[in-house]
Amino acid sequence: MSIIYDFTGKEHTLNGCLGCEIINKQLTPPAGIIYQNKHFTVMQDFELPIDGFIIISSNKHIEQLSELTEDERLDLMNIINKTLNILKEHAVAKEYNIILEEKQSYHFHVWLMPRHKWMIEKFGKVLKNLAAIQKYALENLKTPENINKIVKTCEVLKNELNK
Repeated sequence: MSIIYDFTGKEHTLNGCLGCEIINKQLTPPAGIIYQNKHFTVMQDFELPIDGFIIISSNKHIEQLSELTEDERLDLMNIINKTLNILKEHAVAKEYNIILEEKQSYHFHVWLMPRHKWMIEKFGKVLKNLAAIQKYALENLKTPENINKIVKTCEVLKNELNK
């Protein structure tokens, strides 16, 4: 058991795998579930208040891309593509880094990390400076205005992905 904080600053008790607890509806992301089908769940990153930082998580607890079936991999690529198109169409960010997270004892997920202008201005290359960007976001972006912006982006994604 551990304590984690969501992107609004609210404290939560985590009893196991964050991905599994969200998938099993034991924990709800602050902006809710954006989209869910039989293979994947789409949500705003639970902890980081970065607008458009979207997580696509496998609905089954696996650790590696190679554990997905061919149908699941195709579904994942379609979700990534559709989500990115919506985010770009609504000018959340022009460019994204797509990061597949494979870690032992972690829930497999994909990060859609926006490359916002402020990230590049403050830190330069986004991938090289992910830790600094995340720290900055935790310390500076939990403002009501930014949280509102994140929630609005999630609503746009919910409406578009669930058509």
